[in-house]
Amino acid sequence: MNKVFLTVLSLCFFANSVFAEIIRDEFIESQLEGKTFPPVETNTKYNYESIDRALIKLKVVNAVKTKNLQEGDIINFYVKQNVKYKNKTILKADTAATGVVKTFMTGGMNGVPGQIVIDDFEIPGIDSNKLKSTYIKRGADRTLLVLPLKYALTFLYPLGSLTNIIFGGNATIAKHDTINIYYYPEWNN
Repeated sequence: MNKVFLTVLSLCFFANSVFAEIIRDEFIESQLEGKTFPPVETNTKYNYESIDRALIKLKVVNAVKTKNLQEGDIINFYVKQNVKYKNKTILKADTAATGVVKTFMTGGMNGVPGQIVIDDFEIPGIDSNKLKSTYIKRGADRTLLVLPLKYALTFLYPLGSLTNIIFGGNATIAKHDTINIYYYPEWNN
């Protein structure tokens, strides 16, 4: 009996989406009426078929912490070691580089970790369109500690809620951390 009921219920649930109504937005249509837009610009000049790449290892000049960051901050790096591609040195060690903080988040309640996202790396002599360079650093994730503790203490009225004040670790990019980004020299225009 339960299987039949669940089958009928699931059929009704999925069949309901077939009768969804398409709603027209008259305001949007009135604003767009008679206007033409250029096609979306794509980076079609590059051939992205090649998977040959060179690993660029970067080190941060000064330690970076989520506590003292803003979106758009420029972070200074240097190349850790010479970068070779097909037995040719394309980048020397200690070359200066920069990256932009795209987004960051400090550690949050319930053990949620902080994180830093850096992208838009600029390295002299390297075409930034040929870089695959998003770098993400996360802090200590304490959710695996907090959540079981929270549910274990829930039956004691205030104690379960007190675990909310356990914060996740802030993300830090230390001087000894290595940031790996990839350069695809064969992506040509």
